[in-house]
Amino acid sequence: MGRAARVTSIGVLDITAVAVQRFRAEAAMVLDELQLQMQRSLEWIRHDRKDYWAEELRRSWEGLSAARVQLQQAQVSRRIAGREPACIDEKRALERAKRRLETAEQKVQAVKQWTQVVERAADEFQQSRTQFSTWLDTDLVQAVAALKRMSASLESYTSLGTAAVSGAPPPPVVGAAPEAAAVPKSPPADGALPAAADGETKEPRP
Repeated sequence: MGRAARVTSIGVLDITAVAVQRFRAEAAMVLDELQLQMQRSLEWIRHDRKDYWAEELRRSWEGLSAARVQLQQAQVSRRIAGREPACIDEKRALERAKRRLETAEQKVQAVKQWTQVVERAADEFQQSRTQFSTWLDTDLVQAVAALKRMSASLESYTSLGTAAVSGAPPPPVVGAAPEAAAVPKSPPADGALPAAADGETKEPRP
């Protein structure tokens, strides 16, 4: 049994094609924006954070060395009769310098670890972006073309159907002669001649 298609609105195909094209354009813009943000993230963790904590580590070592020197100088200058001075402030400064150094070392290691994580995520994004971009440039373009072909085909089909339904037989030709009556090729079986026009009867000749 044949299958029939019930077309209610051909314009929906054109609307769908426009919507698909708009989605393709917006998706391409989003991909470009994500690509830019990913590059910024890589630059931030590869250079900005790496350079910052490397410099912080260097300053922490310098601060620790300075705190140790200050403590030693305070202990020597304040020593009285062999008694060790407290040097509370210098010792606190030394502890702060040690904590600062520990933090810098931890941050340096964290930057290395997170750089690897971000780079793996960037590689995965690039693969997905390539696949999605290919889909936008091939399958989605073909889908739009198919929708346009369908719309054009249905427009042609409906126009033919409308012409067939609204068509009428041609009008009669004015002034045409009426069709002549058919004349039998042989007389009737009883030998009588057919009646003449206007009801006049002709007698047979001898």
